Amino acid sequence: MKTLLIVVSMVALSAGALAADGGNTNNGTFEGRVIVEWLDDPFVPTMRLVEPFAYRQPQGKVWAVPGGHLVKGRGLPPLFRDLIGEPFNGGFRKSSIVYDYVTQKMTEPWEDAQHMFLDATGAEGVPQAESKAMYMLLRAQGSRWEVPDSTCYGHCHGKEEPLLWRPAVDEAVVGELLGWVRRNNPTLSEIDKRAQSAILDPGPHVFPQQPCRVFSGSTLVKIVC
Repeated sequence: MKTLLIVVSMVALSAGALAADGGNTNNGTFEGRVIVEWLDDPFVPTMRLVEPFAYRQPQGKVWAVPGGHLVKGRGLPPLFRDLIGEPFNGGFRKSSIVYDYVTQKMTEPWEDAQHMFLDATGAEGVPQAESKAMYMLLRAQGSRWEVPDSTCYGHCHGKEEPLLWRPAVDEAVVGELLGWVRRNNPTLSEIDKRAQSAILDPGPHVFPQQPCRVFSGSTLVKIVC
């Protein structure tokens, strides 16, 4: 498959300029440049990150993306694209690339990844209310997963395949919540609570699971699973 050797320097320049002009260093900093090359794939628009890139949260945690990472843009949920926009066309390209990598690796808790994306968009210059609107969409429909050392891997379905899912949501309620966040700029705890009202099915532990506790007559017997 032919590779289009196009280094998208405009991405690095425009995203870097955005962070310099409107970014908030209180939300952390980006390290390195976003330089990518498009791959000539007729089915899935894919970019390869040419150089290593990282985001450092205010608390000091570094979310590093290695050079060579294939950015497929699947980390953000469908409603995010419909209500916010494409991740690499707006003012949150850097944040999207880091989040894309995290959702592919699934080595960090999904809640931490969502908070990272919130901080990163602020560092990139996205206004606070809009960053929170993006965060709300992730809380409602964003990818969730079990990290490799989770007890669920040993007790639920083994380690052969990743456990990854997205909640089923009421799209109308999500749209209403999006307007609520933009108008009121609520706290994160308020967003977390209200986002739950849009979730129809949190999913997905659809794999057969042996119960860890069952009743045998009048005796509660614990079964190791």
